[in-house]
Amino acid sequence: MGWRGGAYKDRVYILQSHSSSSETETPRSGGHSPPGTAADDTSVSMDQENVNVISENVREDDGTLDDDAAVQELESSASSEATVGGDAEAAGREGTEAATSPANTRWDESVIRGHQHALDGQEWLSEEDEVGVRTIVGLRRASRDLGLNPYQRQESAPQFRYTPIDQTVSPGAPVSLKCSAVGSPLPVITWTRDQQPLPPSHRTSVGSFRTALGQVVSHVNLSDVTVREGGIYTCTAHNAHGAQAHSARLNVYGPPFVRAMPNVTAVAGEDVRLWCPAGGYPVPAVSWRRDGRSLPSSIRQEVLSNGTLLVRTASHEDAGRYSCVVTGRQGQTAASHTFLHVLKPPAIEPFRFRPNLKEGERTQLTCVVNSGDLPMTINWLKDGRHLQHDPDIDPKQIHEYSTVLWFKKLREHHSGSYTCEAANAAATANHTASIKVKVSPRWVVEPAGGTALVGSTVVLDCSARGHPQPVITWMKAPGKAAQDFQPMVVDGLRSSQAANGSLVLHKVSRTHAGWYQCRADNTVGSPLAEVVQLTVHAPARVVTEGGRVTGHAGQVVTVACEATGDDPLTVTWLRHHAPLSPGHRVTVSESSVGGAVRAVLEVREVTAADAGPYTCRATNPHGDHTQVFTIAIIEPPRAPVGVEVTQVGSRSARLAWSLPQPAAVTIQYKAAEGETWASHGRNVSVGQWAASHVLTGLSPHLTYAVRLMAHNDLGVSLPSPTQLFTTSEEAPSGAPRDVRVAAGGPRSLLVTWRAPDPRLTHGTLRGYTLALRRQNLQGHFTFITRPVTAALGDVEAVEQYEVRGLVPASLYEVAVRAFTRAGPGPLSSPRIVDSTSHDAPSCPPAGVSCRGSGRGGVRVWWSPPPTHCAHAPVSGYTVIATPTQHVHHSSGSSAWEVNTTNLEKNLDALPPATNISVRVKAFNEVGFSPPSRPVFCVTEDDVPGPPRHLRVVVTGPSSLLVTWSPPWPHTGIILHYTLYSSRDDQAEMRDLVGAGGSEATWRELNGLTEASRIQVWVTATTVAGEGSQSPRLTAIPKPTPSFAPIAVGGAGRMWRVGVGSGVTLGCRGLGTPAPTVSWTKGGTTLTSGPLTQLLPGGDLHLTAVQDSDNYTCWARSSAGVDNLTHQVVALTPPEPPSLSLSHASHHALNLTVMPAADGGAPILGYTLHHRGRAGEWVETAGDPAGRSVMVRGLACGAPHHLYLTAWNTHGTSAPSPVLDTSTLGSPPGRPNPASLVEVNATCVTLRLYVWPEHGCPITHWKVERGNELSGSSWTTLHARVTRDTGDLGLCDLHSGAWHLLRVTAASTAGDTSVLYRVATRDTNGGECGAFPRHHGPPPCP
Repeated sequence: MGWRGGAYKDRVYILQSHSSSSETETPRSGGHSPPGTAADDTSVSMDQENVNVISENVREDDGTLDDDAAVQELESSASSEATVGGDAEAAGREGTEAATSPANTRWDESVIRGHQHALDGQEWLSEEDEVGVRTIVGLRRASRDLGLNPYQRQESAPQFRYTPIDQTVSPGAPVSLKCSAVGSPLPVITWTRDQQPLPPSHRTSVGSFRTALGQVVSHVNLSDVTVREGGIYTCTAHNAHGAQAHSARLNVYGPPFVRAMPNVTAVAGEDVRLWCPAGGYPVPAVSWRRDGRSLPSSIRQEVLSNGTLLVRTASHEDAGRYSCVVTGRQGQTAASHTFLHVLKPPAIEPFRFRPNLKEGERTQLTCVVNSGDLPMTINWLKDGRHLQHDPDIDPKQIHEYSTVLWFKKLREHHSGSYTCEAANAAATANHTASIKVKVSPRWVVEPAGGTALVGSTVVLDCSARGHPQPVITWMKAPGKAAQDFQPMVVDGLRSSQAANGSLVLHKVSRTHAGWYQCRADNTVGSPLAEVVQLTVHAPARVVTEGGRVTGHAGQVVTVACEATGDDPLTVTWLRHHAPLSPGHRVTVSESSVGGAVRAVLEVREVTAADAGPYTCRATNPHGDHTQVFTIAIIEPPRAPVGVEVTQVGSRSARLAWSLPQPAAVTIQYKAAEGETWASHGRNVSVGQWAASHVLTGLSPHLTYAVRLMAHNDLGVSLPSPTQLFTTSEEAPSGAPRDVRVAAGGPRSLLVTWRAPDPRLTHGTLRGYTLALRRQNLQGHFTFITRPVTAALGDVEAVEQYEVRGLVPASLYEVAVRAFTRAGPGPLSSPRIVDSTSHDAPSCPPAGVSCRGSGRGGVRVWWSPPPTHCAHAPVSGYTVIATPTQHVHHSSGSSAWEVNTTNLEKNLDALPPATNISVRVKAFNEVGFSPPSRPVFCVTEDDVPGPPRHLRVVVTGPSSLLVTWSPPWPHTGIILHYTLYSSRDDQAEMRDLVGAGGSEATWRELNGLTEASRIQVWVTATTVAGEGSQSPRLTAIPKPTPSFAPIAVGGAGRMWRVGVGSGVTLGCRGLGTPAPTVSWTKGGTTLTSGPLTQLLPGGDLHLTAVQDSDNYTCWARSSAGVDNLTHQVVALTPPEPPSLSLSHASHHALNLTVMPAADGGAPILGYTLHHRGRAGEWVETAGDPAGRSVMVRGLACGAPHHLYLTAWNTHGTSAPSPVLDTSTLGSPPGRPNPASLVEVNATCVTLRLYVWPEHGCPITHWKVERGNELSGSSWTTLHARVTRDTGDLGLCDLHSGAWHLLRVTAASTAGDTSVLYRVATRDTNGGECGAFPRHHGPPPCP
């Protein structure tokens, strides 16, 4: 409902609601509309609230508007203002802009005169309306001047974004200084040098610009800089909200100088700083002098570190000439001077206005400056501005220390704050006094009467100003004469008073008509009073409510219509928008009843042709009003026609029909199959005028039969033709039954279930969605959609699906829900199960460390595998120790294995002095984890065994030669040998023999007694101690002219050397005469060459061992021949092992390892290299003692490439032949098109979840649409459809046309793409279906 109103000369706004009546707005007597303008052209649009807004936003405070916010609210509430002419509006806008300001909201007289001039040409406004026009025009413009912009940037003080830094340059160099700043409004950047503006120069350029990001950038460019351009440069950014400055020093190499210094005026009693603008570089020393004396000369003076002279608490005695002297490092000097003036600031004696000053009185203000040095100026300000000329104010300067402000006649505009301001060269002082002139009341909006219509809302304007604010009182005369006024009771319901004093009358009635008086009083002067008259008119109104009138055919129908309103009042009956013409069957009679007019329409012998609407219209000069009466004629009913079933839902359907004549309707419906009308028909009765009805309480997905019958007082019609309709499906309201979950393997679950209760499916089940997630993990469910596999109608069949790729030994929450075309049903109650019967640990123990522990012992310790790798409780650990070289082992194996349940283990009985490779595996009831990476530690040395091959040779009457070989097996590094000798009559003697070199295994005993029996034996010593003795031999020294040669140097020793490494084989030839030494290899005498070197003394050095062989040293002389043999074993990386497939599962490969030759050193481990299709190579460690490798966590059904390498201490073998194999599973199959694709006129539905899986789950689908003509142009419709998707709809297709679709199902085993030619249904409902493209499509119907 809208509101209409008019703006009258009386400034009374009349507002009323729109209805079917038309009411005329009548101006008060004597008023007239603008020339050529209809009365409605002066209307404004506002609602009831806005009437209050008009009154509340205008208040008495200096006779002005409250504030701009109130003005804006008035502007926004009115869709159009009272028309006062285009010129007047323009003048109002300009005038308001000039007159309105925050500091002074008083209406400027020149603006008011401008409004008056603009309104001179409008005849319908008299001079008495001047104030009202000012208010309306001012209100309108003030709201537009607010300039509110929600996107306007918030204003702020400047902030620097870039500032210059200190620089030191040589003369002649170019220099650029830059400052940038932001702020709102945009800041202005200025530059100074040594606190003075930059002087113009051909070498100096200053510029600025604004960037696109709202920054202001300013720069100073100095070309061919000289020492005089040096100094402190300051950039200052300032706007209306503040300023910010930054300084940087530019040093230019050159002699010192001082710029001219300005004179300084200081305030007595305050600190003053004298700055010396010195330049030159290096920076000169600064000193100050006054009257030839160096400063500081008192405790109040101080020269700061930057050369500034600080004078504390300045006084007149500090005034004078000050000199700044700068001295360079070369002794150059420069100076400049300044004069310091110290003045006492002015002080004003306080003053104030006399209180309670009234308009028309006289007063004065006297401003006396009681202290301060001359010269001095004294000025007056009003409200912060210089005092303007006013004929009623006379400022007079009494003498140089005093002034008087005379007020000849106080007026309202004299109210405000008056400030006396005194200033001298040192400072400025001020004092302010305020005055509020008491003013008698005067009208802001003078009261005026008006005319109103019954039921409308009326505002009687009355607004006054003055000081104090006048109180507005409304009174009303009790009779028809303007006398005996009595105060009105304003209850806030039928009447209210706005904040500005205007009277608001709500829902005006005839009792509101009469004389009103508005009185304004503030106890200053005489009160104001104005009498106005309000006239109330009643428009025509039909008080009889329209409705339906029923009559039987052939009888008389009578309809009465009663109307009220001011005279003259006319009542007319109309049919088909034309007045009724009385005839032999139709008559209209009128009568007056209590001020109302009653018109009775009578129609005799009615027929069906007389049925329909009849309009009663009441009219008077103030408006018109109508009511419509509908006559219905009852005849024997006929069956409803045009029965339609629309808006069919799952549990409701809308029926629509037409009736040949008015009658009640009975709807009868039943199930189309299995029910009869007599036994199962359900009836619904609807009113006789109804033409539609919504059936509710239906069952989803059921076909119904419905028919309609009409009945009235004369009987019941035959049923209408039966209509059939089927309710739509709903999502199931029941969950699947008997959901069970069992472990299908280490990484899979087997889920089984049965369909929901058939009564809760509410449609044909299309599939199921499995939801699962790990227990105790805060995350969303993972959904997998699967099709229905049971036969249609078999609700007891068991559905199943195996979910793979899960985490072993984890608890899962599993639930299932069914879905129809309408959507998914509820999830079954979550079931929590163990996902697997456990799996072997997938990670080795962590932090494996070891160290030697005792003779032939190793201590090993570790941490358990990470929790995410232990898929069952760890039962224990296996420690595998493998020597890095072949050693004898009682079990015949080259490795030691020990089980334990602890996190550390001591391994004993290992070979001493041997480097040991240690690995640890965790195991549980299922199997072993992969071995850890090897760590290495060395067992401690053991005491050696007895030296071998002890020989004693008599070399003279007092000497013996003793030779031997090192102990075996090796138990550690031999530190030295001890040769023991003894005679029968003497104690035993010991001789230490060093273990290094070829001389380590022989020694000649001298100084023996000829023919004495000498017993000798030898022991070896390691860090573990001295070993056992060799067998004891006895010899008797005697003269011997010669003896057979002896070859010494550790006979029978085996040397294990890596291929390409070097080794020195020891050999010495002893005998008389001295033998010669030679070397042979395989019967061939060796000479020095690239690979062999014969060393002085007899040793043989092999520079680069290539293969294993025996090297024999020969000692020859005329007395005989001797030899010794060294066995050299060449150590190489292992030979390539063999790799074969033992067993494959969906996510793992079990491989068999066949080792090859170890290259002379034990195999310490295997490394399996594998990768999937186009993937990166991944390495898996293998146990050196094992004969199989398990690779877990592989993609299902995917091809894999694998090869194996073995390694020992001398390197890694060549790779084995690459093994190409696959995990179990195949790419997705090809679905049945009839199950996958469903079509209608404009949509194709894809049931992707029916796609068959061959061991590996489908990860996603891709759907593309092709071009029938090109065949090679494909548009991707859905790039990645996930497994939780139900029915996928492809819509907006042309009906009755072929469409080329390509659907690709992707899995880790591979992709399967199928092309379909799909035809949508034609407009007649025919369809072609979907066929693989290689099948020729049949023609569409």
